[in-house]
Amino acid sequence: MNSSIPTGSSVPNDPLRSARAAMQAGQFQQAWNALNRLAETVRQTPDWLLLAAVTHFRLGEFARCRATALQARDGFRGRGDVDGETRAENTAAAGAFALGQLADAEQGFQRALGLAHHLGDEFTTARCANNLGNVAYYLGDHARALGFYRLATASFENAGSWQGMAEAWLNSAIVWRDDANVDQSRDAADRAIAAAERAGNGRLLAQALAARAETSLTLGDVDLARAQVGRALDLSREYADPLAEADALRILTGVERLSGNLDRAMNAGEDGLAIARRLEHPWAEAELQRDLALVLGARGRAREAQAAYEAAAAAFERLGSAGRAERMRTRASDLAKPS
Repeated sequence: MNSSIPTGSSVPNDPLRSARAAMQAGQFQQAWNALNRLAETVRQTPDWLLLAAVTHFRLGEFARCRATALQARDGFRGRGDVDGETRAENTAAAGAFALGQLADAEQGFQRALGLAHHLGDEFTTARCANNLGNVAYYLGDHARALGFYRLATASFENAGSWQGMAEAWLNSAIVWRDDANVDQSRDAADRAIAAAERAGNGRLLAQALAARAETSLTLGDVDLARAQVGRALDLSREYADPLAEADALRILTGVERLSGNLDRAMNAGEDGLAIARRLEHPWAEAELQRDLALVLGARGRAREAQAAYEAAAAAFERLGSAGRAERMRTRASDLAKPS
């Protein structure tokens, strides 16, 4: 799911301008390099810490993101900067969310939402609502997730943020597809693609194309799904978004499996799983193990498929997604039964 985190500045004559520009362009390693070149006095400011935390998040360094954002939050709080505190709290919660620490993530997003509401900041309110929708989705409460995404979409629209609308529509597309509302999922993914293009955000466009590809696959249009996920994969690599790359590889696994290319499916799935493990992202790992189990089953490797389902169940359980964990265990149990 797409988590909204801030990149704006609360400092006049911003010494972080070069790093911030690189972030806005999706050049995350260049942003980190620019941050590292700054003087120690700048590196001790909460503004530097917050941008560093966002950069860590975009580079897939989620533990560093959370720890650095919490430092930034405390710094902003110490100087009475409620806006900075709100943005840092949201970023720290996004890091916790990526690590699968759902209770900490939900508490952080709720605190940030309360601060944003106090400030009358509709844009940050939209970010927090989008992120709370992600937590609800992970916990299996799809109705609550969609409610948060509706709030986020409306608030982003009022704030004139095409990027924010792309994020909220993208997340809605995923939930609707999981609920088998494929027509709504397709429409939401198309809206996300259009908004990402309007925003000029290649990273978000990659994610939206991947979501649309998975819906195309669900609808049985394998050729269209292949073209969409191929473009998503290219963009995720161009914009150095490893989590989006892992997700695109997962969807490519399904495309190749349904095309009968089981060796290619295994390769794509294993490559995606390696990225998810490197990122220590339990949700991506769980989904990739689940989809690899389907490939292993198609190859007649029932025991390995069973083990993959069990691994998916364990990852979902670590996240507190009990319903999904139980479904994975049921699939593993079914494979253990004599045919």
